[in-house]
Amino acid sequence: MAAAALFAFPALAADRPATPEGAEALRALIAKYLPAAQAGASPLVTVTPQGSDYLISADLSALNDLLKETGASYDPATIVYQAIEQDDGNWRVMMDSLPRIVFHSKEANGSLELTNFRSTALISPAIAWLLSGAGSMDKGALQIQTPKLEEAVDFGPVQENVTTTVGGDGSVSTLVKEDISDIAFKATGIGRNDAPVNISGRSDKAVIDVGVDGFKSRRAFDLWGLLASHPARADLATHEPELKGMLRELAAPGLKFTEGIEAQKTLVTSSIGAVTLADAKYQLGAANAGPQSAISLGVSAEGLSLPVGLLPAGAGDLTPSKIDVAATLKGVDLAAAANEWISDLSLQGDGPVISDQDEDKVEAALLSAGPVRIEFAPSHVVAPAIDADFTGVIRFDHGKPASASMTVHMRGFDKTMAAVKALGPDVAGKAMPALALAKGLGKSESDGSLSWLVELTPDRSMMVNGIPFGKAPD
Repeated sequence: MAAAALFAFPALAADRPATPEGAEALRALIAKYLPAAQAGASPLVTVTPQGSDYLISADLSALNDLLKETGASYDPATIVYQAIEQDDGNWRVMMDSLPRIVFHSKEANGSLELTNFRSTALISPAIAWLLSGAGSMDKGALQIQTPKLEEAVDFGPVQENVTTTVGGDGSVSTLVKEDISDIAFKATGIGRNDAPVNISGRSDKAVIDVGVDGFKSRRAFDLWGLLASHPARADLATHEPELKGMLRELAAPGLKFTEGIEAQKTLVTSSIGAVTLADAKYQLGAANAGPQSAISLGVSAEGLSLPVGLLPAGAGDLTPSKIDVAATLKGVDLAAAANEWISDLSLQGDGPVISDQDEDKVEAALLSAGPVRIEFAPSHVVAPAIDADFTGVIRFDHGKPASASMTVHMRGFDKTMAAVKALGPDVAGKAMPALALAKGLGKSESDGSLSWLVELTPDRSMMVNGIPFGKAPD
């Protein structure tokens, strides 16, 4: 993928030769945005013209003076980029290796080593963002040691691809996709309450997707420049109107973020035995859309297998083999909260930048689109003796008790009851009366399933399929 990108870029625009003047301009640009790292006799980044390339070198040990108060440091390691200016104004940036990186801190020491690392990117100064990019490596290893615990993560081939679309207003929509194969991890040592830790696992493959839409990258870069040029609070306070203007542009409705992770054929081994998952997925999304802002979360797992003997005999029929749950938080106004925070922000003096009273105003702005709701999309739970789905909503009105309305469908409910009864007289004696009551309250559907509409009102009254059940406990 990286090679394909390299061959494609020159067809779009010709390369400009590197010059001493160009190198000096790059050094000045880096010094503007990384002033502390570039100050002193050993700057973090150096730029050298070489043929058609600018060699941009970064020695991580140059950060140690900046980090010494934190107790963190890096061993010497030089990261080298090749940067080529194109005649259309864009830059092609490449890296054909990455040195072993070793870090130290008060809490832990660690190292990262990537074998045959390659990356390339096409960067547009006009939007201060990547137009496209790709990366790959053959394998990698991360190790972390603390006084009580040693952790290691090893992984095989990695492929990464980045694509960007630029909107008419200059905002960007970028998607990053990464495929990682043969992932293994191990942790040994002493955990909480001095309990021994010995856990390991592996996953055949992980797929990671991260996306951002409507992001004003150029404005974010300008904000970075303002903060870098005025690091002291008193100095930045004189530019407070400019700072607030930039923040308001970035906080305007229209920004979206998504993240998704999928792990395939995962095995985790510990002192209790082996747990396997055929497939597991996690998805997170956030949208700043004014009063229609939303935050969504989805989790699914399939092919769950637990250690033999972990559960009582017969409980396997009640152990979910597939779970799919999705929910969305609504009734919040992310833009209103952000703009209230920006309006109340004050860098004058040395007190808190936001007062306690103003924090209450920010919270009120966030909840101004209420009532806050958690809406469950159709979700599903499956086990050998369970086949259930549910959907509904939980409402939180400011200053009032929560209310809820949930609809549950179950197929083969008699099979579920039989599986519970098979767990033995102790479990059956406690659970069967409740299950019998639930069956009696269930509404028979045309497909043979049973359904229940469970409602909780703001006065804590409960109803199941319209039948009142008194007050819910506080």
